[in-house]
Amino acid sequence: MNSMRVLVMEPPNQQLPCDTARPNGALGPAYLVGALRAAGIEANYYDGTVGHPKESLDATFFNRQPRENGTIRYGASVERLAEVIGGYDVLALSSIFTAQTRMHFEAIRAARAVEVEQGRKILIVAGGVNARALRKQFLEFGADHVVMGDGEQEIVNIVTGSNKSLALMDELPQPALESLPLETYRKLGIPHAGVLPKGTMFGAIQTSRGCQDRCSFCHISMEKAAGTGYLRAFSVERVRRDVEHAASLGITRLYFEDDNLFFSKRRLKQLAPVLKRPGMEYSNVNGGNLRFLFEQKKGSRHEVDAEFVGILADFGLKELTMPFESRSPAIMQQYATGKYDADVMDSAVLVWALKMAGIRTSGNFMIGFPDEEWESVLRTKEFAREMMAAGLDACGFMIPVPYPGSLDFERWMGSDVEVRRKFEADPLAFTDRMHWRAKPLWPTRVEGERLEASVRDWWEELNGVEYTGKKVEQNVGVQ
Repeated sequence: MNSMRVLVMEPPNQQLPCDTARPNGALGPAYLVGALRAAGIEANYYDGTVGHPKESLDATFFNRQPRENGTIRYGASVERLAEVIGGYDVLALSSIFTAQTRMHFEAIRAARAVEVEQGRKILIVAGGVNARALRKQFLEFGADHVVMGDGEQEIVNIVTGSNKSLALMDELPQPALESLPLETYRKLGIPHAGVLPKGTMFGAIQTSRGCQDRCSFCHISMEKAAGTGYLRAFSVERVRRDVEHAASLGITRLYFEDDNLFFSKRRLKQLAPVLKRPGMEYSNVNGGNLRFLFEQKKGSRHEVDAEFVGILADFGLKELTMPFESRSPAIMQQYATGKYDADVMDSAVLVWALKMAGIRTSGNFMIGFPDEEWESVLRTKEFAREMMAAGLDACGFMIPVPYPGSLDFERWMGSDVEVRRKFEADPLAFTDRMHWRAKPLWPTRVEGERLEASVRDWWEELNGVEYTGKKVEQNVGVQ
């Protein structure tokens, strides 16, 4: 057994006061712990937002500290991070959200302080889509390695000095869901998105990675240019084992973390029997392009695929977030790969079909693309209103953010040399404000203040008071 001890960490978070305070618990770190343990390496997970199961939530999740950048930090103190890191030889950071870049740098700084105090080297490895996109910045701030692809085998190679590779998805060890503080998450009852019955034990599952589309605001748009980001799938048997493992831990609600769960109807039909299990339910709040819920008839006519919707409901899908994005066909074509066409796909009928199948639905709508006019923004608002009337349970608005690693980010930086210079000089001044509810830092036809107000005001206007009230109670700015 390798003598190195590895700590896989997601640091404390910083959020805008109007955003939900959520624990971490992403699936990626569980995969890393699983891979390390399978290789005989001692590895553990630490969620900086809630700490270890025996830590007081008052000292972690409810430890709220306003910051000068306008966000509120919540989670374990820096001193506590250093204490935890001090017991390990390797710190592995999983960075997937741009707005949390500062928090990862904080963890790196804490690890380097521990090095000085203990007089020994701590190896720092960063991975995840944000670390890949900002690899220069992570390395400059003190990370020793930035993993540029799937991290499971790479972290093992770094720790052991080996040079192995995996040829098939099924060769990835099972994610160590048991390493996550599942009971703490159950008590908090705040998943990454959606609505969860109180007291539900929840976790995550992935049946595939990558996406067939390349929306310009998504990191996959650039990863495909580099030869990654393409669709890869786990076998039916592997998915069966992952579901069984989750069930053995007492999990009764699994959240799909696929980039696009619906990319192959045939495959999902094959998965349905192994997903269907007494007592197990599913949410898909991450990715599921809506065109796959239709079937094309003669000409350009599309009809809701009632059989497919029935299959989803039958295996236990209870919740679906629908990425309607924009009502503008031009916007959808330019920024979203034309992945959904509301002119030929009856969105209201789709919402109603899902509702009749017993699936709770919410819709995401994007407003304020760089060259979008106010009239187009209003059309998307009315589209959201129509979907609520058709039976949508909730809706939300967001400003498209050109996150580092996306094609939109490269276009933005390439169009203004001075902005690129400022970003290179002080990246955190940008990443702190890269939030879909915040006033955009990049040029937009519609004033940024107007977009920021619309995201908030329209959410309150179109959703019920009971729903918005419960969500506001979970905001990081509310103790």
